[in-house]
Amino acid sequence: MKIVFACVLASLFVGVGVSNASTLIVGNKYEGTVSFIDLENGQEIKRPETGGAPHEMILSPDKSKAVVVSYLEDGYVGEELNVFDVATGRRISIIKISPHMGPHGIAWLGDSNNVIVTTEETNDVIKVDVSSGKVIGSVSTDQIGSHLLALSPDSKTAYVTSRGSDTFSVIDTESMNLKTTLPAGEGPEAVWVSPDGKELWIGNNQSKNIFIYDTDSLKKKETLDVGYLPIRIRFNPDGKLVAVADLQGHRILIYDAATRKEIKAIDVGAVGAREPASLLFSPNGKFLFAGSQRDGKVVEIDTDNWTVGRVFRAGQGADGLEWSPVKTKPQ
Repeated sequence: MKIVFACVLASLFVGVGVSNASTLIVGNKYEGTVSFIDLENGQEIKRPETGGAPHEMILSPDKSKAVVVSYLEDGYVGEELNVFDVATGRRISIIKISPHMGPHGIAWLGDSNNVIVTTEETNDVIKVDVSSGKVIGSVSTDQIGSHLLALSPDSKTAYVTSRGSDTFSVIDTESMNLKTTLPAGEGPEAVWVSPDGKELWIGNNQSKNIFIYDTDSLKKKETLDVGYLPIRIRFNPDGKLVAVADLQGHRILIYDAATRKEIKAIDVGAVGAREPASLLFSPNGKFLFAGSQRDGKVVEIDTDNWTVGRVFRAGQGADGLEWSPVKTKPQ
């Protein structure tokens, strides 16, 4: 694996953006590293190595630890989760998950010590106790390409998209039982649940549409024919707006969650941040971050006017994103 030494890089400024003192954490999937970026000054503080193909990540409830998956790439199949201390930027443990392989989608289960993870290569979903480093539950989806997941607000239900089977699965996270599997569109990947827990949005890469389901009945309410590849979907914290990443068009689209109407299209390709493949709202909803996997950057979008305020340099294949109020200390 290519070794990339921790360094400090100045962010590229496009306009003016201001964020609270905090840390943006970025998984650089093409080089096997994690960037820790100080959002007060826009500088990358550290870039330590992690396992191969660090696509997705999640923070502990107190935001002090980041758990990063090791997914798949040519000649490599991940069988581990990597745990980092945000304050120091150091990897503090490696959790082996074999025989489960190819971890990708990940979420923290409420205030517990547990994460839930899709393990795509073995077509299952596992529950892992991060404190003990043990796999404590698993369930097979019996679907091909179980890739991403989203949780209900109470963390009791996980929704898992399977790209190769054109389905999504509903899993009880307490018992780790498969409740049902339902059809999605062609190539489902992006998945997110509204903050009130009432709607499930699924982005279908090949059919280029978004399915919206009622979470109580699991009946499809609506299909949005967007005409582009909707690689990621995120609701803003108050649930009134939805951000969708258009991977091939190098744009972020903003929709009114209630009317489904597009209200803004943000061309991140224009600031050298092509192929946005990840999205993250700040907890206060004032900023939307998007990772550019092609150019190794993260854009900071001001949600008051939907303009790009800053562009941060990360590593090659900037993908999974997390925000923490904990500041990473320089060496």
